Amino acid sequence: MPISAERGLTYTPTLLGEHRRAFSGWLRSSERREVFTLAGNTGPLTQEEARAYRGLLKGEGQVWSFEEGLRSHAFLSPSATSGNVSAVESAGRFGGCMRMDSGASVTFPTGLGAKWTVACWWKREGTKDRWRHHVHRAGMGLSVNGIPGTSPHADGFLVAEGLANLPQGAVTLRNAEAGELLVDELVVLPWVVPTAWMAPWYAAGEPFGAPYPYHRASGAALYEPLQVLGRMGAGRAVQWWEGGVLVLGQEFDFELQER
Repeated sequence: MPISAERGLTYTPTLLGEHRRAFSGWLRSSERREVFTLAGNTGPLTQEEARAYRGLLKGEGQVWSFEEGLRSHAFLSPSATSGNVSAVESAGRFGGCMRMDSGASVTFPTGLGAKWTVACWWKREGTKDRWRHHVHRAGMGLSVNGIPGTSPHADGFLVAEGLANLPQGAVTLRNAEAGELLVDELVVLPWVVPTAWMAPWYAAGEPFGAPYPYHRASGAALYEPLQVLGRMGAGRAVQWWEGGVLVLGQEFDFELQER
């Protein structure tokens, strides 16, 4: 996901070890490694965009890689299953995945409110189907393979009431078609992902997080990719004119701490 750093980044090193002088005055070092904290500012964002970036950097939400069964990275397990639903160690987009027989369903008690995003990779087993990336967004519908769309959620495998509501705030996936369904990298977020994230999310072709809530930071501002954990700083209200309309948004400071 693209993160702007309009005012540039600052690179603050932290030594793992010591670099000091002994009592005799001799300089010595027990440094094992140097890690960096990258600090920047997002620039102006709409309220919806700011909410999404804050959630992303803080690591909100749940991610199921299905590498260790049907529990998420935060140990959230299904509240109900119907039919044959199981985790398999291989055959997934990124290793393990969840296999669902025809007619099977699984429910995760995520407790989502009015704003949410549910995404996953899926394919039909036993066919030449390629992995497809579905992103369901509250009030916006289904997007496929990085192309923003407004298709009904029913065109995918998510059980929803219209375009906006999830029954009891839970995420239920149902395989209503013939043949086995493979699902990998189920991502559930308590905010609506910005449209600008759709294409880069699909194009990245990698797991969500490294692992979540860590992320892989990369780009021209870095010598090499870094595994980082985000932290929020102070925010400020900003406003600008867009299409003749005054928009009230915000910007905020952030840090990306190397693991």
